[in-house]
Amino acid sequence: MRDASRRLTGNRVARPTHGTRAHDGRATTDVSGRERAVSEQSGASTRGGGTPAAAWSVPVWLDRATQWAWRLLVLLAATTLLVAITVRLSLLTLPVLVALIASTLAVPPARRLERRGVPRLIAAGIVVIGGISAFIGFVVAIAPAFVRQGRELVPTVLAATDTVLQWLEDSPIDFGRDQLSASFDDLVARISGPGGLEGLGAIGSGVANQVGLIAMGIGRGITALLLSIVLLFFFVKDGEQLVGWFISRTPVVHRDLVRALGQRGWVALVGYVRGTATVAAIDAVGIGIGLAILGVPLVLPLALLVFIGGFVPVIGAFLTGLLAVLVALADGGLTTALIVLAIVVGVQQLESNLLQPTIMRRAVRLHPVVVLAVLATGTLLIGVTGAFLAVPIAAVLAATGNEFRLREEAARAGRTVGPEPIGGPGIDPDLLLPSAPQPGAGALGKGTGSAPVHGDDDEDSGSGRG
Repeated sequence: MRDASRRLTGNRVARPTHGTRAHDGRATTDVSGRERAVSEQSGASTRGGGTPAAAWSVPVWLDRATQWAWRLLVLLAATTLLVAITVRLSLLTLPVLVALIASTLAVPPARRLERRGVPRLIAAGIVVIGGISAFIGFVVAIAPAFVRQGRELVPTVLAATDTVLQWLEDSPIDFGRDQLSASFDDLVARISGPGGLEGLGAIGSGVANQVGLIAMGIGRGITALLLSIVLLFFFVKDGEQLVGWFISRTPVVHRDLVRALGQRGWVALVGYVRGTATVAAIDAVGIGIGLAILGVPLVLPLALLVFIGGFVPVIGAFLTGLLAVLVALADGGLTTALIVLAIVVGVQQLESNLLQPTIMRRAVRLHPVVVLAVLATGTLLIGVTGAFLAVPIAAVLAATGNEFRLREEAARAGRTVGPEPIGGPGIDPDLLLPSAPQPGAGALGKGTGSAPVHGDDDEDSGSGRG
């Protein structure tokens, strides 16, 4: 009886439980339906007589502008942080950049020696040590003539400056020597400050500080130079292995992109350095020959300055040419100065209109406004060194950015791309120089063709390609 009653009681208890669950389910369904109905009625009433719901949403243009704004702010913050770290660690970053730029000239001859059977270690030593020795020997050979003629440079330039000041006095500008002397005295007074002996003490303290800063700068320069030489040797000897190590630690899905960007960056750097050196040498030879024919003194120092100035685009050639004109004015008068000016302008026009498009056709060509902005930024950040390094860095960034953009467009269009770059020539794996353009590679960037499909290379085959 008790078991029967328990079973009966259990059944009685169980039935309401199932009923309750079913009822709860219906209740939940009914409540959800009521909420949707109330929501629809509320939306209808809002659309009918209240404030439209769309009026409370953000306009499309504002939403897009906000998305672009915060992305640009994040990019600007990241760029600022990267530049700050680079400048802070300049004793390390500058030798790396200098060694990379120098390796564009040192790697090809080392690979040629290696192809002739010379071991890689010996080939790298011959190129690096031999190149440095040849440069030192060249400097030692021209040092006596440079010093002898350089002694004449200061009085010659001062004489030319005196001639220019005399012209200013006689011209309608009426800017005399007395005004220039007064401006100079005012500058000295502001620097030394009031207080006679106190000012002299401040000047002495400033001179001592300057001597200390100069000594520290010389020490840092020697350290950076030695580090650059060591890094250059290892870049020439183990460059492919270093690249292969980096690629092997890149996710497989991104290896083709990394290889393509590396090749485009290397090709842009090689093209810029070799092209700029060639153009600067032609400028120096042309202007030097003109100065020699006219009998202008200091031909060798001026030609060297023109060559060095060629590595600072736009303003370098202008400043060195202006110095040559000034020396010619002091030595031979107005007629000689005008002839030298014509020679300088003619050589520079030949450079900009013929040599630059022909020699640097494979390098990245930047607009002069971009070049000036990059030069100003590099100079403000790290001084004269920044003026030399800013443009090649900008050329590499422009080349890699263009390659990344083209590959993104190809991916959106459904085209398959491999490790070969589609925005320009790749790299010859034997000499690490720009290779001949691949058939169809440029067509992909224009949207009229397809790039060849490449499989995933192994680490060894990919290590020599950027």
